[in-house]
Amino acid sequence: MLTLVFVFSAQFLIAQSNEIPEPANFKLYPTENMYNFLKLDTRDGTIILVQWSLEGDTRFEYPLNLIPLVAESERSANRFALYATQNSWTFILLDQKSGSTWQVQWSTNASDRLVVPINYMSN
Repeated sequence: MLTLVFVFSAQFLIAQSNEIPEPANFKLYPTENMYNFLKLDTRDGTIILVQWSLEGDTRFEYPLNLIPLVAESERSANRFALYATQNSWTFILLDQKSGSTWQVQWSTNASDRLVVPINYMSN
């Protein structure tokens, strides 16, 4: 009987999980602004700013970078991941296969958006 309760409890917890099963082609990362998320294509590193709203005219998506960071033959789910920094406007994009990193700056102002490589410096 105890085993049966455990099995049903485990199935309930799995069903209640809101995590996307791996591998995921896209992931949403929250920002400190409750209305904005970063939508990452985990296969190629492209990022889109997503803003939701109760007002229909203020829902939108803005591209941060539309040029894939790897060749099509190198793309795979979960290759890229975003990491928040202590600056609410800045994330670090990591290529989990090569180790390359980019600084990601998001904004609703186009001139303030950027995705730039972080160069490796050896001594």
